[in-house]
Amino acid sequence: MTRNLLKKYLIPASIIGFTCFYQSSAYALCGLTEYEFTPTGTKSSKGYDYQENGAPSYESADSGSFDLLVYNIDGFPECIGGNSKSDLKELLKRLESENYNLVLMQEMFSESKHDLVKDEDRLSQQAYPYRSKHWRGGMTSYGDGLMRLSDFPFQMNSRDNDDYSLTSNEFEEYSACHGNLFDNSPDCWTEKGFSVAVHEITEDFSVHVYNTHMNAGRDEDDYNARRKQFLQLADFINSYSSNATVIIGGDFNNKWSDYPHAVEQQAVWEMFLATTGMRLACQDFIEGTDDSIANCAASSSESTDQVAYVNRASAPYQLVLEEYGELDNFTELSDHEPIRAKFSWSKSQ
Repeated sequence: MTRNLLKKYLIPASIIGFTCFYQSSAYALCGLTEYEFTPTGTKSSKGYDYQENGAPSYESADSGSFDLLVYNIDGFPECIGGNSKSDLKELLKRLESENYNLVLMQEMFSESKHDLVKDEDRLSQQAYPYRSKHWRGGMTSYGDGLMRLSDFPFQMNSRDNDDYSLTSNEFEEYSACHGNLFDNSPDCWTEKGFSVAVHEITEDFSVHVYNTHMNAGRDEDDYNARRKQFLQLADFINSYSSNATVIIGGDFNNKWSDYPHAVEQQAVWEMFLATTGMRLACQDFIEGTDDSIANCAASSSESTDQVAYVNRASAPYQLVLEEYGELDNFTELSDHEPIRAKFSWSKSQ
C-alpha cells in the first residue's frame, strides 16, 4: 500500500463521529453507495472446490514444472488510490492468455474489482480452476486483500462453505501493525497477514504455498511492525510446515537497499531465512560463491515483492528454481510489476 488514501478524497476527521461512518463516506464518494458491508467477506471467487465433481486433478508423474506469479494488483477503488477498472480488465486478460499455474495476488481490496475476477468471460475456470475464498473486510476495514488462483487442487483444512470468515480461510492476521487512515500507509485498517494452502502437485507431493502482505511505510514504527510480522510468520512456518516443502510469495515491503532502515531490514530477512531454513529466489542467481542476500541483484534488493522456498531432505520430491524475475509486459497496470518464478520438480533419487 504505497499511496495516501486520504487528503484529497475523504471527509475531514473533525466531522467524523465513528470510524465506520468514515469508511462508508469514502465509498460513497467513490460512487459506491450500494456497497454492502458485511462481516463475512466476499463469498466466492468462482473456482472449483477441492475434489468437486468435474474439477481437474493433478496428473501422476515423476517430474514436471510450474510457473508461479506474485502480483500486487493495486486493487483499492480507483478514487482512493487503486488502479482503474480498465487496467484491471487488461491485467486479467493477460493472466487469462498467459495462463500461469499459480498466481498469488495482494491488494484485492475492492469488491467491484473482485467481481471482475469472478466473471467467467474474463478469467475462466479452464485457465484457473482453483481459487481461494476472499476476505473482503467489514464496516471498518478493507480485508486482507489476499487471493490465489491455481491449476493445482488445494485443501484448506478449515474450509467451511457456510462460513466465509477469516477462520475458514487458513489465514492468520498479523498481530502487529502501524498506521491508520491519517497516515500515508494505513495498515491497521486492513487485516494484513498471510494465507496458506496445501497444493497437490502430483501424487505423494504437495507444497505448502504461502501468500502474504506485510506492513508498508518507512519510519521506525513501520520497520518494528514488519520485524514482528516476520517473527510471527517464521513461528507459524516452523510449526505448521516444519516437514513440508514450502514456497512463499508476496509483498513484504522490506527492501534491504535504497530504503530507510535498509541495514536493519536486511538483518530481518537474514533472521527469517535462517530461522525457517528458507532461501530467497534471488540467491539462486548470484554469481560467485557468496550467496548471501547482500549479493542479490539490485532489482531484487530494491523490490518489496519476493519469493522464497525450502526443500526438505526427507521429501519425496525436490524443487529447483529455473527462472526468476520481474515481468515487463504488465507495465503500468498496477503500481507493482509482477514477478515470476519457474520451478521444476522431480522425484528424489
